[in-house]
Amino acid sequence: MYRGDAQSLRRKEQEAAALAAEVASLLNRIDALGVGLTTPTGGRLAGPGFEIRRTGDRWTVRA
Repeated sequence: MYRGDAQSLRRKEQEAAALAAEVASLLNRIDALGVGLTTPTGGRLAGPGFEIRRTGDRWTVRA
C-alpha cells in the first residue's frame, strides 16, 4: 500500500500509465514482426520465442 501524499501518488500513477503505454507499444512492435502474436496466458505474456512472467516481486523474461 502506498503511504505518500495524494499529489505524489497521482504523479506515480501518471508515470505508471506512461510506462504501460510504452509496454503496449513494444508488444505491438513484437506482433508487427509477423512471427506470432503475444497473448496473455495464465498470469503471463507468451510471445514468439519468449515468456514474460512474475517471479516473486519482479517481472522476468524467459527466451
